[in-house]
Amino acid sequence: MTLFFKKKKQLSPKLNQTVLDRIKEESNRKGIEQVLSIQLLYQKNGIGEVQVSFSNRLPSDLGFVRFEGKKNEEILAHGEFQYESGNIFFYPNVEIEWKLTPKKNIHKIQSNYQFSKSKLVFDKTDLNQLQPILSECFVKEGVISVFMDQNICQLELDELDIEKESRISDVLLTYFSSLYLSPLKESRHHL
Repeated sequence: MTLFFKKKKQLSPKLNQTVLDRIKEESNRKGIEQVLSIQLLYQKNGIGEVQVSFSNRLPSDLGFVRFEGKKNEEILAHGEFQYESGNIFFYPNVEIEWKLTPKKNIHKIQSNYQFSKSKLVFDKTDLNQLQPILSECFVKEGVISVFMDQNICQLELDELDIEKESRISDVLLTYFSSLYLSPLKESRHHL
């Protein structure tokens, strides 16, 4: 199964037309050109939270968005900002795709978001090192081993049916939408 929420590759987040209109409205109201100032803050449990505010445009600003840090821009690059109910929200637009491998029990998942920055390997006794959302899912679904590298995740499973694939996909979509810095549980303590 392939789940596509955003097919077009992009290097910076998309601004919905209503967001552009809201920036223009705020610029007119304040009498000085405004940009969105974006911060990515992390809760104690490791979940990322996108905070959006308006700031006066600086000469160094390109476009309508200013990120507080290059890393934040990289993490939020695939998403979209939308204006709804008086607020500007960030939507990650996660894309995951299951791919065949030569081995029947190895299942490859590719995403537009990073699973990990470097190669990570876990067997079923090590799954508790992962963020709880991943660990609980992988244990429940009978994952034997996990390999992660950049935007690739390979799962070793004795059996994979469409329902199991769908449940794992849903958890991965939730995981990526939560904007964790790392799949490792202990990384949340180093934020």
